[in-house]
Amino acid sequence: MSNSDQSALKPGTVYREALRIAGEKVHRDRTIEVAYPYTGEVIATVPKATLDDVRNA
Repeated sequence: MSNSDQSALKPGTVYREALRIAGEKVHRDRTIEVAYPYTGEVIATVPKATLDDVRNA
């Protein structure tokens, strides 16, 4: 997220991010949780890339 996006973050919301591959936003069923380091609260999820995603990137 860019700095301008961070100002719009809402506490308690879990954001679902996408991979960016060749200019496309890609979502996957398998995800990785991103936790805020000071509280351990999950603040976002990111897709877990497949081997094909890595090759395409």
